[in-house]
Amino acid sequence: MSDREGPMPELQLEAALDALADGARQTGGPWQDDWRPGLRKLAELLAEFNARTNLVGDASPRGLAEHLAEAWAVAAATEAALGRAPETIVDVGAGAGLESIALALAFPHARVVAVEPRPLRSSFIALAAQAAGVGHLQVIGKSLHGAQLSAEFELATARAVWPPHEWVPRARDLVTPDGVVAVHGNEQLVDRLAAHGWRTEAQRVVPGSRGHVVALVRPQVRARQR
Repeated sequence: MSDREGPMPELQLEAALDALADGARQTGGPWQDDWRPGLRKLAELLAEFNARTNLVGDASPRGLAEHLAEAWAVAAATEAALGRAPETIVDVGAGAGLESIALALAFPHARVVAVEPRPLRSSFIALAAQAAGVGHLQVIGKSLHGAQLSAEFELATARAVWPPHEWVPRARDLVTPDGVVAVHGNEQLVDRLAAHGWRTEAQRVVPGSRGHVVALVRPQVRARQR
C-alpha cells in the first residue's frame, strides 16, 4: 500500500485540524477542541475506505478539512438566517456524509437526516458518524423521491448534486414555511440566485483558496411573492 493510500500522516492531519480551528475563529463558524479525537478517527476511516472505493475526490487531511469548513460555513450562515440553531436538518445526496456529520457536530440538539441512495456511501456515513462521536444522525439509504420526506426541516442542504436553479425548487418541499435552503457555489452565487428571484438571507465565504461561497435562501418567500 502506498503512502497516499495508507493512514493519514499525523502531522498533516493536526495541521489541517489547526487550520479548521483558525478558520472557524475568523468566520464565526463552530469549533470545539473536544471534536479533535472524533475527527482524527473520521480521517482514518475516510482514508481506509477511500483506498478501496472512491468516496470523495480528495481524502487527504486538506480535502477533509475543506469539506468540513464548507459545512461549518453553512452552519454559521444558518444561525444568522434563522437567528438561532436549527432543530431539523436534511442533507440530500449526502455522499460520504461529511457535511451531515459536520452539521451534527455543530448542532448537537438537532435532528439530522442524511439522504444517500448509494449503498456503499450510506453504509459509510453510519460508520463515520459513529467514529466522529455523532449519535443523532439518521441515514436514509434512498433517493430524495424514495425517501418521501415532508416539509419538516428548518435547514435543507445539498452539495454538488444539482445546480442552484434545480436544487432550490426541490428543497421547497422539504423545508418549513420559515425554513432555509443552503446553496453552494462561487463568488457569483448570490447574483445567480437573485437572477432566479431568490433573495439571499445570509452568506458566508468558505475559508481557503477555492473561492467557495454558501448562501441561505427562503424558497417559500419567493413562492408567496409570485
